[in-house]
Amino acid sequence: MEQLEFAEDSLDRREAGAKRLFDAAEACGADPDRCAAGRWMAHMFAGDFAAAWQESDAIRGRGGPDPHRMWSGESLKDRNVIVRCLHGYGDAIQFLRYAPQLRSLAAEVTYEVPPALYELAPYIEGVDHVITWGRLAPVAPTKWDAQIEVMELPYIFRTVVSDLPIAQNYMHLPQSRCNCVNRKLGRNHPRVGVVWAGGEWNHHRSIPFPVFSELLRQPECEFWSLQGGAAQADWQMLPPSPRLRDSADLGEGILNLACVISQLDLVITVDTLAAHLAGAMGIPAWVLLQGAADWRWMARGATSPWYPSLRLFRQHTAGDWAGLIADVRQELHTWNQLCSRPQMIA
Repeated sequence: MEQLEFAEDSLDRREAGAKRLFDAAEACGADPDRCAAGRWMAHMFAGDFAAAWQESDAIRGRGGPDPHRMWSGESLKDRNVIVRCLHGYGDAIQFLRYAPQLRSLAAEVTYEVPPALYELAPYIEGVDHVITWGRLAPVAPTKWDAQIEVMELPYIFRTVVSDLPIAQNYMHLPQSRCNCVNRKLGRNHPRVGVVWAGGEWNHHRSIPFPVFSELLRQPECEFWSLQGGAAQADWQMLPPSPRLRDSADLGEGILNLACVISQLDLVITVDTLAAHLAGAMGIPAWVLLQGAADWRWMARGATSPWYPSLRLFRQHTAGDWAGLIADVRQELHTWNQLCSRPQMIA
């Protein structure tokens, strides 16, 4: 307990120190928008969303160019709005939860999502009109009065921590397809989905597979790889085992991945799409975070106010995945002890 209190106090002092340094830099003539963005990050890590939105207001008020800022502060009431999902897939899943709120405000809302999300997006509550680009782009251009990027929605609605989670279990997949996946999965042991590598743009989120694979020694579990990208090849290097399965054998695409996750007992994943899919459906998931985790997970705590079904595991020391995996492996053993097999397979 004393160590935890020391860590919390240390984080508080680091966040306060960061804000003071950005203030001092701005006073010395540094770019005010960059300094505000730094303070914004410190506020979000601390869970002080209201203070972060004040920094956003200041940046918007100065009117500097920003390719990621589409909304200029105008009212969206009774307007035709297009929401563009131009960041990561997980970002889109996390913030499309605002669709019902936006629908009640605007006259009409169109969601422009990446082609990979085009099949899945209509199953998110409140997402009624979906378009994409490329081969599946609409023939006629979409008419709109205002455009926003999906990650601007928490700012537009001035979300604070006490408002969260905004929506729970807001992704409703086709039951017939989930039933089909469930039959293909079979049922011999508790099903645990695993993801050990994130996107190529941030290798620090990924866990070296020899380290991560220590979790697979848990004999009572059936592990399903949910891994995408080049790291899928790691799974093929494992010795064949009836307990080690690959969800890629059940089909491709993000909708199929979501259907698989919906039928699992637990997901263990790094900070990537699988965490957001599990959270959006209320599926229990353990998210393994690097020391310098993304702002959405904030700087402390083992739970996420965005996703009640998620549990966060944080590195105690930057770069120490082995120590974190040792903790998770012990927790997985406990999870098996607490969840008797009759309960799990009912």
